[in-house]
Amino acid sequence: MDSIEVAIEKHIRAFPESLINYLKNDYKDDLMVVIDDLVPLEIRLAMEDEARRLLQEEALRREVIIAQSGNTPRAYDSVGRNAIREKGQYISAFFDSPSILNLLSRITGEPLYKVPYEPEEFIINSQNRSGDTHGWHWDDYSYALVWVVDEPDVFSGARVEFVPNIPWKKTDTRDWIRNVLTEYTIYSRHVAQGQCYLLRARDALHRISPLTKESRRTVIVFTYANDLDLADASLTHDSMEAIYPHDTQTQPL
Repeated sequence: MDSIEVAIEKHIRAFPESLINYLKNDYKDDLMVVIDDLVPLEIRLAMEDEARRLLQEEALRREVIIAQSGNTPRAYDSVGRNAIREKGQYISAFFDSPSILNLLSRITGEPLYKVPYEPEEFIINSQNRSGDTHGWHWDDYSYALVWVVDEPDVFSGARVEFVPNIPWKKTDTRDWIRNVLTEYTIYSRHVAQGQCYLLRARDALHRISPLTKESRRTVIVFTYANDLDLADASLTHDSMEAIYPHDTQTQPL
């Protein structure tokens, strides 16, 4: 594990300051930035292989409607944090990397922390059937870093769609989502395999649009907190508990 961090730290240290400034400015535009070559190629490939292996060995099918996000759907295969910690190596090492955390803090302009709620540290999701989707929602914690392991064809859906700078109204959520999607611009991105994107996901209404044909979009989702999250006594994990009961040790709603 130490060797992975040494390689990541050396790789990031070689980033020119102009690249860091570009990422910072791109993030400020809409609170989302796509990042290329975040880790050395050999670590990237090992992470992707690990994700595919764990999907084959450990994936559970998730098909639920989430009341907390206005009765929006989730439909995909997924591997929870516990199985990844127990049977993986590279994904957890990436999340635990001080070098990654420091870089993300520089990009966002605020201190970021490993999320304090273990089930949300990282998960693997795979949309692989026509209609699979990760419906409109907000995240519990401020930041999501999403690594694309497998990308669908650009004409096959499963695009990142989001509306930045929109708070989560936890009462009348469905009406609020309807109003936001009617009144605000929806940003849409196709993120390629091997890229990742950082999104301020607590303050952006977002989803992964449905697959429109039999294809595959596999991602590793890493979650990070800021000072606001750590001080928020009202923060709950109802959606996570509904989607991932095995990892959160609760029963589904």
